[in-house]
Amino acid sequence: MKRFFTVLICVFAIFTMFTSCASKQDEDPIAKELEGTVKTVVLEHKGTALGVNLLPVWVETYIYEGITGVEKLNAYEDKYCFIAEEISSNLNAGLAWVEGVNMPQTIARNVATRVESVFSGAASGSLDGDYNTYFENIVKTITDIDYSGAKEAGEWWVLVRRYDNDVKKKYTDEYRIYSFYTMDKDYLDMQILNAIDKASKEMENTEAKEKVVNSVKEILKNEGLK
Repeated sequence: MKRFFTVLICVFAIFTMFTSCASKQDEDPIAKELEGTVKTVVLEHKGTALGVNLLPVWVETYIYEGITGVEKLNAYEDKYCFIAEEISSNLNAGLAWVEGVNMPQTIARNVATRVESVFSGAASGSLDGDYNTYFENIVKTITDIDYSGAKEAGEWWVLVRRYDNDVKKKYTDEYRIYSFYTMDKDYLDMQILNAIDKASKEMENTEAKEKVVNSVKEILKNEGLK
């Protein structure tokens, strides 16, 4: 009887080990905390003078999750979001950059990258050898467009001091500036669809290419950019 219980305990232990491993495989990996070797100190930011020390939600989300993370916030659920960044040695130059930032170019680059991803998924290796040129021409057309309808949603800056690891008391001060714009999803989707239509009509098409273009258009109509 004693031997029976010993075997039973061993079997139970093995079963527990396997079920534990299986459950861990199903779980999402835990984010690891990173420790930088460069010492940095925040000296001042946009809200300092007014005693407002909260980091704007859109800035924090952008830093941790990128632009698609910002678009998932409730405040921007029906918007596409665009953020341009700049590093400057002085605040006046940084604010001048905000006033003159080429946001249409930033938007075009962002749109082209995301449309390219949609095309890649829709193609899935089904096209002939000259697809790359066809694909590149459409993306280039999308990149060259000045999209209208963007509205400024905010800007924020922070003055950071970076200390030199090798030279004691040596440091560099830099302003990091973020310029934030939004655009209605439906309005931008319409402009992208028109651009794809125009570009595809100006090029030599095959049935396979038209199939992919139609698939991309359907995705954009139903889901928008991802």
